[in-house]
Amino acid sequence: MRQFAAFLILVGLFIVLVGTQFQASDGNRLAAVARLAAARIRAAMPPAVNFAAPVDALRKELPTRTDDAVRARLAGDKRLAGLNVNVFAEGNAVKLRGVVPDDAMRKLIVGLAENTVGVEQVIDELVVPANR
Repeated sequence: MRQFAAFLILVGLFIVLVGTQFQASDGNRLAAVARLAAARIRAAMPPAVNFAAPVDALRKELPTRTDDAVRARLAGDKRLAGLNVNVFAEGNAVKLRGVVPDDAMRKLIVGLAENTVGVEQVIDELVVPANR
Protein backbone atom coordinates (compact mmCIF):
# COMPACT_ATOMS: atom_id res chain seq x y z
CA MET A 1 0.00 0.00 0.00
CA ARG A 2 2.85 2.35 0.83
CA GLN A 3 4.48 1.65 -2.53
CA PHE A 4 1.26 2.52 -4.32
CA ALA A 5 0.98 5.77 -2.38
CA ALA A 6 4.56 6.68 -3.29
CA PHE A 7 3.82 5.96 -6.94
CA LEU A 8 0.74 8.18 -6.81
CA ILE A 9 2.85 10.97 -5.31
CA LEU A 10 5.28 10.73 -8.22
CA VAL A 11 2.45 10.81 -10.75
CA GLY A 12 0.99 13.82 -8.97
CA LEU A 13 4.33 15.63 -9.09
CA PHE A 14 4.62 14.92 -12.79
CA ILE A 15 1.13 16.31 -13.42
CA VAL A 16 1.96 19.43 -11.41
CA LEU A 17 5.17 19.96 -13.40
CA VAL A 18 3.38 19.58 -16.72
CA GLY A 19 0.50 21.78 -15.58
CA THR A 20 2.80 24.60 -14.47
CA GLN A 21 4.64 24.58 -17.81
CA PHE A 22 7.98 23.51 -16.39
CA GLN A 23 10.91 25.44 -17.87
CA ALA A 24 14.45 24.21 -18.46
CA SER A 25 15.71 26.72 -15.89
CA ASP A 26 13.75 24.81 -13.23
CA GLY A 27 16.18 21.89 -13.51
CA ASN A 28 17.68 22.35 -10.04
CA ARG A 29 14.22 22.33 -8.48
CA LEU A 30 13.27 19.22 -10.38
CA ALA A 31 16.49 17.48 -9.28
CA ALA A 32 15.75 18.34 -5.66
CA VAL A 33 12.19 17.06 -5.96
CA ALA A 34 13.43 13.86 -7.60
CA ARG A 35 15.96 13.25 -4.80
CA LEU A 36 13.28 13.84 -2.17
CA ALA A 37 10.80 11.55 -3.93
CA ALA A 38 13.42 8.81 -4.33
CA ALA A 39 14.31 9.03 -0.65
CA ARG A 40 10.64 8.78 0.32
CA ILE A 41 10.06 5.81 -1.95
CA ARG A 42 13.14 4.01 -0.59
CA ALA A 43 11.91 4.66 2.94
CA ALA A 44 8.47 3.27 2.07
CA MET A 45 9.84 0.06 0.55
CA PRO A 46 10.72 -2.99 2.60
CA PRO A 47 14.52 -3.45 2.69
CA ALA A 48 14.44 -6.88 1.02
CA VAL A 49 12.67 -5.71 -2.14
CA ASN A 50 14.92 -6.01 -5.17
CA PHE A 51 13.27 -4.73 -8.32
CA ALA A 52 16.11 -5.78 -10.62
CA ALA A 53 15.87 -9.49 -9.74
CA PRO A 54 12.85 -10.30 -11.97
CA VAL A 55 14.38 -8.40 -14.88
CA ASP A 56 17.72 -10.18 -14.44
CA ALA A 57 15.98 -13.56 -14.30
CA LEU A 58 14.06 -12.80 -17.49
CA ARG A 59 17.21 -11.58 -19.21
CA LYS A 60 18.95 -14.89 -18.39
CA GLU A 61 16.08 -16.83 -19.98
CA LEU A 62 16.04 -14.91 -23.26
CA PRO A 63 18.28 -16.20 -26.05
CA THR A 64 21.22 -13.93 -26.82
CA ARG A 65 22.68 -15.54 -29.94
CA THR A 66 20.87 -15.14 -33.24
CA ASP A 67 20.72 -18.88 -33.97
CA ASP A 68 19.26 -19.54 -30.51
CA ALA A 69 16.70 -16.80 -31.05
CA VAL A 70 15.63 -18.31 -34.39
CA ARG A 71 15.51 -21.84 -32.89
CA ALA A 72 13.33 -20.55 -30.04
CA ARG A 73 11.04 -18.79 -32.50
CA LEU A 74 10.65 -21.89 -34.68
CA ALA A 75 10.14 -24.16 -31.67
CA GLY A 76 7.42 -21.85 -30.35
CA ASP A 77 5.34 -22.03 -33.54
CA LYS A 78 2.82 -24.89 -33.35
CA ARG A 79 2.52 -25.05 -37.14
CA LEU A 80 6.09 -26.34 -37.31
CA ALA A 81 5.59 -29.23 -34.86
CA GLY A 82 7.40 -32.35 -36.00
CA LEU A 83 9.68 -30.59 -38.47
CA ASN A 84 13.44 -30.80 -38.08
CA VAL A 85 15.04 -27.55 -39.20
CA ASN A 86 18.72 -26.99 -38.44
CA VAL A 87 19.74 -23.41 -37.75
CA PHE A 88 23.33 -22.19 -38.07
CA ALA A 89 24.51 -18.64 -37.44
CA GLU A 90 27.35 -16.90 -39.19
CA GLY A 91 27.44 -13.47 -37.54
CA ASN A 92 24.04 -11.88 -38.13
CA ALA A 93 23.31 -14.24 -41.02
CA VAL A 94 21.33 -17.39 -40.32
CA LYS A 95 21.46 -20.55 -42.43
CA LEU A 96 18.39 -22.83 -42.46
CA ARG A 97 18.73 -26.50 -43.46
CA GLY A 98 16.23 -29.30 -43.48
CA VAL A 99 13.40 -30.97 -45.37
CA VAL A 100 9.97 -29.34 -45.33
CA PRO A 101 6.71 -30.75 -46.76
CA ASP A 102 5.80 -27.88 -49.08
CA ASP A 103 6.75 -24.43 -50.35
CA ALA A 104 4.27 -22.66 -48.07
CA MET A 105 5.95 -24.19 -45.02
CA ARG A 106 9.36 -23.16 -46.38
CA LYS A 107 8.16 -19.56 -46.80
CA LEU A 108 6.73 -19.57 -43.27
CA ILE A 109 10.04 -20.75 -41.77
CA VAL A 110 12.09 -18.26 -43.76
CA GLY A 111 9.68 -15.46 -42.81
CA LEU A 112 9.92 -16.29 -39.11
CA ALA A 113 13.71 -16.31 -39.32
CA GLU A 114 13.82 -13.01 -41.24
CA ASN A 115 11.62 -11.32 -38.65
CA THR A 116 13.69 -12.43 -35.67
CA VAL A 117 15.54 -9.67 -33.85
CA GLY A 118 19.24 -9.63 -34.72
CA VAL A 119 18.90 -11.47 -38.02
CA GLU A 120 20.09 -9.45 -40.99
CA GLN A 121 20.24 -12.19 -43.64
CA VAL A 122 18.65 -15.61 -44.05
CA ILE A 123 20.34 -18.24 -46.20
CA ASP A 124 17.60 -20.66 -47.27
CA GLU A 125 18.88 -24.20 -47.76
CA LEU A 126 15.52 -25.84 -47.01
CA VAL A 127 14.50 -28.62 -49.36
CA VAL A 128 10.99 -29.39 -50.58
CA PRO A 129 10.75 -32.98 -51.86
CA ALA A 130 9.49 -33.40 -55.42
CA ASN A 131 6.05 -35.03 -55.82
CA ARG A 132 6.35 -38.66 -56.83
